[in-house]
Amino acid sequence: MRKWSYLYILIIAIFLITLTTPVIAQDSSRFDHTINFKIGGLIFIDRLLGHAGTTGADKYQTVRGYGDMTKSETVRITANIIAIDEKMDWSTAADALGGLTVTTTIDLCSRPMSAATETYTSTTSPAYTVYEDDIINVYSLPVVSGDIDVYGLTGQIWYTQVMTNPGHSGSYHSDFTAAYGPGPYERAYGAVAPQGNIFFYDEEYMWAFDDTEEDGISRGDYYVGNYFNIDQFAYTSGGELKRYFSMSNPFENTYIQEDLAVTGMASVREAFEMNILEGGPKAITLAWYDLF
Repeated sequence: MRKWSYLYILIIAIFLITLTTPVIAQDSSRFDHTINFKIGGLIFIDRLLGHAGTTGADKYQTVRGYGDMTKSETVRITANIIAIDEKMDWSTAADALGGLTVTTTIDLCSRPMSAATETYTSTTSPAYTVYEDDIINVYSLPVVSGDIDVYGLTGQIWYTQVMTNPGHSGSYHSDFTAAYGPGPYERAYGAVAPQGNIFFYDEEYMWAFDDTEEDGISRGDYYVGNYFNIDQFAYTSGGELKRYFSMSNPFENTYIQEDLAVTGMASVREAFEMNILEGGPKAITLAWYDLF
């Protein structure tokens, strides 16, 4: 890239899936998008995919700075689930006016491990007490009903930033799927459509506590599940790599968190799976074979 070449690219891509009816057929309402970039110069990109309330997760990505970049991305979205596969590689000339920074944030719909904000004593018999800071399942009846206020112990977020200095190269590759089907919260309160009316989901698309089931949970045939799986590679030959993730499973009381910053050369390749609730027998998965 010549020092004085100048290409200013503004791309704002916002794809929000908002449910207007409670039942989504498995062969309709699919959102598919494939894009390939080969760009260079001064780059400015804002890209938002999905919606944290209705598609399992959203992914917000920004690109800022000088460089030559190739990017390919395939997006698949339907109600309560999103799958994104992307590859980004770039380099910045030694005489460039500045470096290039790629920041990616994945924000899950999935609810985290939670703890009570204050002491609560039930009015039922037998009575029980939940003390301040006690861990309590976020889907339990007193939490869903609002009798017990809770705070999340994790943010259900996956954040990566790759900053590449002039004269160096960088990469960000990611393949992830996130699903979060409706359950007790939506069963109790429904959901508000854009027109302001309240609707309730079809039982075939929901999960519920059920003592008659082996694992204590019943699932509708089309319940999509609750999970987050990602394969990711982040690299810079010279610059800074920042990573932060905060994830938990409220049913198993397991969590993982990391806050990392490296200045210089950095390369991280990883795979992570968080399988919280299994889907129903007819659940959509947005795997490659679902496209045909």
